[in-house]
Amino acid sequence: MIRRLTSIRLVLTASCFAGAWASMTATAVAQVYVGHDIPRGGNVEISGGVAWAAGYDLGSISAEETRNTGTGTGPFVLFGADSKMKAAAGVQAHIGVYVSSAVSIEGGVLAARPHLSTELSGDAESAPDLTADETLTRLVIDGSVLFHFSAASFGGGRGVPFVFGGAGYLRDAHEKNEVIDTGHEYHAGAGLNYWTGQGKHRVGIRADGGLSWRTGGADFSGTTRAVPTVSGSIAYLF
Repeated sequence: MIRRLTSIRLVLTASCFAGAWASMTATAVAQVYVGHDIPRGGNVEISGGVAWAAGYDLGSISAEETRNTGTGTGPFVLFGADSKMKAAAGVQAHIGVYVSSAVSIEGGVLAARPHLSTELSGDAESAPDLTADETLTRLVIDGSVLFHFSAASFGGGRGVPFVFGGAGYLRDAHEKNEVIDTGHEYHAGAGLNYWTGQGKHRVGIRADGGLSWRTGGADFSGTTRAVPTVSGSIAYLF
């Protein structure tokens, strides 16, 4: 009888232990940061990689001068110019600080070498049409706020989706840095961090995409352009 009671107790104890272990395992799997309560306020994320921005039209402009008296009305058009900024890839880096497990603030820098193509046509002296290409040196310095969703909300795993928005400073240097144009940049989008490993320090892959609204720079019209962007980086969390 005593042996039977002992056996029953062992079975019940083992069952309770197995249930508790299964519950703990399920909780750990549902969290991307297994074994440690991170990210949390004070954690830092550093990332670096490549970025791509789509090309866009810059519009048309005419070179004009005042007509001589008696030769007609309106300005005299010397030639017309149609410009386009071609798609370009660049390198980028970000450093962010987590205010909480869900919110982080980061600063970033992007360097690229986009090509500016200008087609000159309609010359008043009947010169042939000409296309001029120029390589710019573009620098964007920005700041963003990111909201990170819980991995458990998306079925668990190591992928952590996020959304972001921010603004920055745009600087376009023409060839030989003889002319420098500045402007403003605003951006918003969404992305995913996929973390690997365990412990306090994590390495991951970051991918995001969105829209970048740009005003100024090498855009003579002063119009705000909406430019699609995508990027991919290697990230380090500590």
